[in-house]
Amino acid sequence: MDVIFFAIFIALFAALFGFLGFLGYKKTKTAEDYYVAGRSMGPIVVAFSYGATFISAVALIGFSGIASIYGHSVLWLAFLNIFVGIFIAFIVYGFRTRKMGLSLQAVTLPEMLGNRFNSKRIQSVSGLIIAIFMIAYTSAVFLAISSLFQVTFGIPYEICVVIFTVVVGIYLVVGGLYAVMWTHAIQGILMLVGMLILTIGIYSMLGGVGPAHEAAAALTPEILESIGTPAATQAPNGLTSMPPFLSQPFMMVLTIIFGVGIGVLAQPQLIVRYLSAKSEKALRRAIPYGGIFILLMTFTAFSVGPLCNVLMVNAPTYSAALTEPLMYPGTPDKVLPLVVTEFFPEWFVFLFLFAVLSAAMSTASALFHSAGASIGRDVCEKGLMKDCSEKKSLKITRIATLVIVFATLIISLNPPDYVAILTSFFFGLMAVTFLAPYTLMLYWKKTSRIGVWTGMLGGFLFTMGWYVLVYFKTAPQIIGSSLISEYIWNMLDPLFIGVPLSFLLTILFSLIMKQDAEEIKTMKKAFENI
Repeated sequence: MDVIFFAIFIALFAALFGFLGFLGYKKTKTAEDYYVAGRSMGPIVVAFSYGATFISAVALIGFSGIASIYGHSVLWLAFLNIFVGIFIAFIVYGFRTRKMGLSLQAVTLPEMLGNRFNSKRIQSVSGLIIAIFMIAYTSAVFLAISSLFQVTFGIPYEICVVIFTVVVGIYLVVGGLYAVMWTHAIQGILMLVGMLILTIGIYSMLGGVGPAHEAAAALTPEILESIGTPAATQAPNGLTSMPPFLSQPFMMVLTIIFGVGIGVLAQPQLIVRYLSAKSEKALRRAIPYGGIFILLMTFTAFSVGPLCNVLMVNAPTYSAALTEPLMYPGTPDKVLPLVVTEFFPEWFVFLFLFAVLSAAMSTASALFHSAGASIGRDVCEKGLMKDCSEKKSLKITRIATLVIVFATLIISLNPPDYVAILTSFFFGLMAVTFLAPYTLMLYWKKTSRIGVWTGMLGGFLFTMGWYVLVYFKTAPQIIGSSLISEYIWNMLDPLFIGVPLSFLLTILFSLIMKQDAEEIKTMKKAFENI
């Protein structure tokens, strides 16, 4: 029965996405249509597409699971998601990005950098970095959704990954950004409905907001240890309090919060949403819609995570079908799927699957689109080829997208440990590599080509070196052990050092190696509408 239900479920999604992919294919006539949806999107579609791209199954499944371990301290990430991810992102970056993108006739972040500093090499190298490391984040998205389906239906993880990858790959390659953004509007509504019902349902089961949080606060390390959850050691001050200052759990929470909370500003797949808006008015009107969407999605996901422990510990109280507490399912990515499956009626399990699959598909399609555009347009068309026609450009990008899809599939079949860690890695790497050049490109007219090269590569190389030699999650797997034994340093996200370093290098070398005549010309063109 579960297999039949699973087949019907996937068929419905494939049919919906296939139809929207077909509509996108009919609408896509030019390269600009494929990359930025003809710069024609209104405020609601921009807001929902931005939000659905930003808040994926990683937030709903991965970060709710992380919150079940580290407690409500993760809610600080919800604050940064709204304040930095919406208000600062749109007001400080969005408006200028759209204006400069129009002036430079750019449709991707690498193309903006390349055109702004009159360098195809900057564009190509930027595109290559984005494409390669975006695969890691996309694999995290598929790990999250496949974990849910594995717990719910008992379908092997590998089969889930293959099916989801194929479905997303097909409708994206066919329909381009039109299909992506239209599906995001539908997916965003499903995500909102599913998460609101989930949150209301859990708080209702636990007697309301106050009693629910009191029950979470009452869970001692001994009680948490009885169900095998890492929260027994990772939430020493309780699930409703921050861990002790500078303790190992505190450093872990700090890494997750700032890696994603600050890293959002330099995400290529989100920057494209600014460029797709039909007007500055549409972009401005998207801010409140996006803020409400992000608030509801992140607050609900991060709030219910710690409460899952209450339900698991007291399982017989909340479910007549259970006679003993539920044990921790092995990884944080499986905590929320387990709770939904055991404590909610079948109709809601179906709705929740739709919501989380919508979140996964929306983010995955955006990532595939950005990675494919980075390879097809930024690396191949603009970097390696000359006099490439628009038709050939689209063909190259579609082929590149298929290659990215296949590479993601291979990595997803052998996934790393935690979804949230992969996400933090990608967001942090993008911030350290691109945030300084991107920010200074928009605001400082004296930024030079050499300054951008040093800031971008300096930040990137520092971050990769930190992950290889120091970071506690990656260094032991690569070189055997971290070169720094003190956890305050080896648990520190490289973003805290890498972003200031990248800004310093970009500014310093821009002052030393000033712009040439061609750079000054393109700079004036870039700022003509600002």
